[in-house]
Amino acid sequence: MSTPRFMHGEEVLHDGRRYVVAGFRDGPYGVRLVAAGGRHADGDSDVVWADVTDLAKVEAYTRPHDDTRD
Repeated sequence: MSTPRFMHGEEVLHDGRRYVVAGFRDGPYGVRLVAAGGRHADGDSDVVWADVTDLAKVEAYTRPHDDTRD
């Protein structure tokens, strides 16, 4: 299984929340994320470092779906 690649500015999911990729560094937890949208209600940080394997693409923007009705 290959590791997904992300770009600066891309929205991703981490621990069920939306973040924007803000930077990269070498080593584990090498992706800097900034919270997308409003503040997190349960006190989570607005900026976190995450491992690329803990991230998922936001499929609502990329997965096609049929929204037409008969």
